[in-house]
Amino acid sequence: MQRSKSAFTLIELLVVIAIIAILAAILFPVFAQAREKARQTSCLSNTKQLGTAILMYVQDYDETYPRACPDDWWFYTWENTVQPYVKNTQVFKCPSDSNQAQKTDSGGAATDMSWAGPKISYAANGLIKWTNGANTMIGVIGLNQSWISNNIATLSYVGRPAETIMLGEKHDPDNLPWWGPRSQFYSDGVWNWSWGCGSIPVGTRSATAAYPNGPDGCAANKHGGMNNFSFADGHSKAMKPSATNPGDLYTSDPVLLSKNMWDATRN
Repeated sequence: MQRSKSAFTLIELLVVIAIIAILAAILFPVFAQAREKARQTSCLSNTKQLGTAILMYVQDYDETYPRACPDDWWFYTWENTVQPYVKNTQVFKCPSDSNQAQKTDSGGAATDMSWAGPKISYAANGLIKWTNGANTMIGVIGLNQSWISNNIATLSYVGRPAETIMLGEKHDPDNLPWWGPRSQFYSDGVWNWSWGCGSIPVGTRSATAAYPNGPDGCAANKHGGMNNFSFADGHSKAMKPSATNPGDLYTSDPVLLSKNMWDATRN
């Protein structure tokens, strides 16, 4: 008795390949979203650990927050002073930060500021406001410069610790531990320094503004439009950057001023 051999026809193979292609097209974006969600969770853990380390520093130094970019020696920035409480440089890097690679020229020599330490993904809230004829720090961890008044904050200085940002993601290619101004948010976009973009989000800024980068300012939005923030009471959460400041520093609307999570002087 002769047995007939069974095999896939060309049409059947094409149908199977088409089904596999459709499934891949459906599942690959899902896998990508799951991978980014895992990165966001890891980044959120980083901000939580950094916030805890800063509060440990505060307790050891008479309830005084660390400072950044002092006049005399820039090494004593907030990242370097709290690093002993972290004991891990990887905590300062967000997995979604694409600015970690060192820039080099054709001869392999570094062309960026890598001499100032490893690149990091987070910056402190050192917001400055021009008030009473002077630059005044109204953030939490400010630029310790002689031309900025009130540039050292204590626990009692922060009026709403659970609603005041202490750290946020800032994926700046020149964001480095020794280069204090780079690892700071210090402006609301009214003016900027040559030290790089330090503008906080401003909800009223045009979405098409090229500089400072629309309503999100210098805050990264790599996690599906979200940024991981650490607050002055130690907790961390993801928020849309523009939601942290729906107005600006000079609005006449007291409601918008009260919602600015970068202003530590709110009562």
